[in-house]
Amino acid sequence: MGAKKILILSHKPPYPKNDGGCVAIAQVLERLTSIGHEVTLLTMETHKHPSPVNKHQNQLTYKSVFVDTRIRPMGALKNLFTSESYILSRFHQSAFDEALKDMLKSNTFDDVIFESLFTSSYYKTVLKFSKAKLMYRSHNIEHQIWENKSRFSSNPLTKTYLKLQAKRLKREEINFWNSIPKIASISNHDSKEITKHTKAKIETLPLYADEQLIMQKEQVAKVDFFHLGAMDWTPNQQAIEWLLNEVWPSLKEKEARAEFHLAGRGMTEKLAKRIQEGLYNHGEVSDALGFISDHKVMLVPLFVGSGIRVKIIEGMAMAKCIITTTKGAQGISCTHMENMLIANTKEEFIEMMSFCLHNPDEVDRMGENARHYVRENFSQEKVEQQLNTLLA
Repeated sequence: MGAKKILILSHKPPYPKNDGGCVAIAQVLERLTSIGHEVTLLTMETHKHPSPVNKHQNQLTYKSVFVDTRIRPMGALKNLFTSESYILSRFHQSAFDEALKDMLKSNTFDDVIFESLFTSSYYKTVLKFSKAKLMYRSHNIEHQIWENKSRFSSNPLTKTYLKLQAKRLKREEINFWNSIPKIASISNHDSKEITKHTKAKIETLPLYADEQLIMQKEQVAKVDFFHLGAMDWTPNQQAIEWLLNEVWPSLKEKEARAEFHLAGRGMTEKLAKRIQEGLYNHGEVSDALGFISDHKVMLVPLFVGSGIRVKIIEGMAMAKCIITTTKGAQGISCTHMENMLIANTKEEFIEMMSFCLHNPDEVDRMGENARHYVRENFSQEKVEQQLNTLLA
């Protein structure tokens, strides 16, 4: 296959790679340029995700447009009198649409990739001004995330509002699946779910683990626990609050030596000020991979989400033993007690954490099995092959 001119539309900048969505966008961009394609990235930048002032890379043209996607109470209220999803409508703004039109009028692209559902409202603009082949990169099944948020909400009004928004989002998401000819889903699990609702061509295009992670040697002897994540993402906040409220006090009664190290950007004030025996809050760390390397057992008590957890893949690549939920492990064909530990209740988390404290050799064994699994299933070479197949 010869070199192509490819336009990527993104709802947030890929750099810095400070959350899973950024990593997913950056990996596709980097693999496309590395195999010789000429890539143009048109990305939104927001208050939450500012864009780097300068980003230079061979074969890459980089343009960002600021859009204000912040949730506003009045906007959320007015949305009730429409049939649109407020979740998606915040990302459709005239400044980005005009920049896209200008780019399509002045360039001819072979392919256009829509990164995440939050770029889907620009589909009609692309159809109008381009004859390129179109592909949707699905990071998550978004409506499932919001369905779960409504299910876990304790406030009746919030619960009702989120349920309505999830219903609207599901309709719009399925409509997009049935509009676009090709879909690259981030996991086999999501691919199977999307297949139920559309006849579009669907391929799985997973993340990959950098070889430098896989090659790192495990140097930590003491068994402790850690979590690293974007703490401005509500499911992560809820997961850690649950762990600290429900699991940690009972574990400390049983295992006085247990330590939990918490880190991540966007740490809430409530979590930042929390004082709890055995809890060490590192806030935002400058070296995320160094933080992972310094600790032993990764905890991901996630009950809401879709897609695949980047930090779990990174942790497995670095031979870390992972304790997570069935939801957290979604998209990863793991085996309990072989390359990962699965726990879905307070009692199961306590049991698995106690097991790790008393069986360090088993922790090391499962970590090495995890590294082997990632090497076999989440390699850079495999992603490049799948990208070539999708763009053929």
